[in-house]
Amino acid sequence: MVTLKINDKKIKVKEGTTILEAAREYGIQIPTLCSNEALKPYGACRLCIVEISKDGRKTIETSCTYPVEQGLEVKTDTPRVIEGRKMVIELYLARCPNVKKIRQLADEYGIAESSLQMGKDNDYCILCGLCVRACNEVVKAGAIQFAGSGINKIVDSPFHKTAEDCIACGSCAFICPTGIIKKNDLPATSACTPEGCTPTGAQREILNWQVEHKLKECSKCGNPYAPEPHLLKIIRQYNFLPEFFNICPSCRQYPVVDEEKCLGCGGCMENCPIGALELDDRGGYDKKAHVFNENCTACHTCEQYCPMKAIS
Repeated sequence: MVTLKINDKKIKVKEGTTILEAAREYGIQIPTLCSNEALKPYGACRLCIVEISKDGRKTIETSCTYPVEQGLEVKTDTPRVIEGRKMVIELYLARCPNVKKIRQLADEYGIAESSLQMGKDNDYCILCGLCVRACNEVVKAGAIQFAGSGINKIVDSPFHKTAEDCIACGSCAFICPTGIIKKNDLPATSACTPEGCTPTGAQREILNWQVEHKLKECSKCGNPYAPEPHLLKIIRQYNFLPEFFNICPSCRQYPVVDEEKCLGCGGCMENCPIGALELDDRGGYDKKAHVFNENCTACHTCEQYCPMKAIS
């Protein structure tokens, strides 16, 4: 354990913890736009700066990338820190004056407008990198990246064309703090040519990456619930059976065996289409059906073949 002080409060945290994580653990608020628990520290937004006292020197550091040290003294709200955050917020306000999250931060720090010399744009991407990092670190699709540099830096698909590696999971839209990434689930679509239109079913589109993928429909309720490429990636990653996603999460109810009714006849096991049941042999004639939920697709075929109605 490492002992340090944050705002004169003595705290103990595990070695390797960042200052931002330590502060959050003890209810000390530090603003940030680019930090997420599922992603590696990045330090892009510069809002989480704090003042650190070490070896008689005081420096300004990003708390999301700075690991705790024994005896470290941290201040999160000194005049120097507040002025630094205000400057960062003004820059964001100049770039993205109509983004709700930026306006809220500006109000919190008493900033009405950005300075005239900073100019004025009307962008909605704050270049926090959350979408790019989620796509690469968590989803591991690698469908989007940063492109360009300086004032021309943007988040984009390769060559500004359809992101072929995008599986339309929607993680980028979910994690984006400004809402600029547009994900739409369309209940009905058609492919139209001069000869006429052909229905293509429910689809999800990610407008920013020019992607459309068909949504898988639940075999029970008929509702579309997830893009097929996303489910295919999960099947390959975790070795699920292809039938596993025939049923949506809302309808998925795994069969339960009533052992008092079960005769151990094996009818359920023999007729299970994917081998998700076995007979638990307890010696002699004492055999009971057992369901392996990790293999079960919740089709309930076993329920239909049980003569004693022991499966429900």
